[in-house]
Amino acid sequence: MNLLVLTVYSIIVALAFSKAVESLEEQIVIEGDSDHLNEQLEKYELKELLEIKFKLEDCYEIKEFKHLPFSIKNKSADSSIDIDWDRSSIRDFGGGGRRAIRVLNDDQEVPQKQVVTILVAGESTNVKVSDEKLNDPLFGDKNLKKATEKPDPFHLGLYIKVSQPDGKTNTYVLSLRFIPKKLLWTKALSLALEPK
Repeated sequence: MNLLVLTVYSIIVALAFSKAVESLEEQIVIEGDSDHLNEQLEKYELKELLEIKFKLEDCYEIKEFKHLPFSIKNKSADSSIDIDWDRSSIRDFGGGGRRAIRVLNDDQEVPQKQVVTILVAGESTNVKVSDEKLNDPLFGDKNLKKATEKPDPFHLGLYIKVSQPDGKTNTYVLSLRFIPKKLLWTKALSLALEPK
């Protein structure tokens, strides 16, 4: 009898483990490349003026990866920063570009023209960006899975204008780089064991 119970228990554990491993195939990690961003901020001498922080989840189901969340802060004492969403774009793994859309709410429709975000001195804001599909996945399953193999990054080209008190303006296109990676089973286990 004990042998039968042990056999049934072993089968149940094996099935549960098999399903858990299979579920890892549908989950990914998206990392924001902070080093790449900091290099650009230094290159354009924006380090003391602008702060961008990625707000990504620990992991995503491939079909649920729909938005790129981050925060932007104007660190200056007297300059303003405009973010032109209509001139910003998402560039995918093949180099193709798509219009970037700032997500404002769940039932939002794709606008013909977007309002520029203006950050006055000291102001910050949290944003979510998608493309014109809005609440659909940003990438197809196969493309995203394939990108995790290399890994192959994609980019958000963020078009910003800095206006100084003396009336001078400068425009920049910052490339926010995102790297998709496989969710390792060790990472999945640590996430599962974290207290909620």
